[in-house]
Amino acid sequence: MSYFFSAALYAASTEIHQHKAREIDEDIPVPEIALSVFRDSMDGVNIHITVANYILGAPDLAPSASISEDGFLYGHVHVFVNGIKRQRLYGQNVHIPNTWMKTGVNQMAISLNSHQHENWILNQENIVASVFLDLAKETLVLHHFLSQPIENEHTLYWSLLDF
Repeated sequence: MSYFFSAALYAASTEIHQHKAREIDEDIPVPEIALSVFRDSMDGVNIHITVANYILGAPDLAPSASISEDGFLYGHVHVFVNGIKRQRLYGQNVHIPNTWMKTGVNQMAISLNSHQHENWILNQENIVASVFLDLAKETLVLHHFLSQPIENEHTLYWSLLDF
């Protein structure tokens, strides 16, 4: 990994670490994550977030417990652009406008968070996904990182469920 990507990962990691952490119990299925990035025909990019073993949704729709009857964690996503937290996300799709990006390489990162805004962690590591992209390049995504990649897409369990 180049110095640039290392420095950018550090910047995003610093922002993500500003929240309290909550270790995932060993008897809970570990949330897995994947990101797909697409150019938006009008402005910026669209990111599609896929999760497994995680129920992504709004806090007011979730029960007060952090774990579903099926043993999956409830929570939402924090969206970071170039190390700056831009928003919370309760669904699978987010638009990143050009105004949030700079010329050249940009980093989009997401972290999985409890509805108490704690970062979900496993073995002291955040559950995160990150992509580096450059809108000026034909190949949009230059590099990606997934702390817990989705291993079996046939076991996907994500939000937009009725609580």
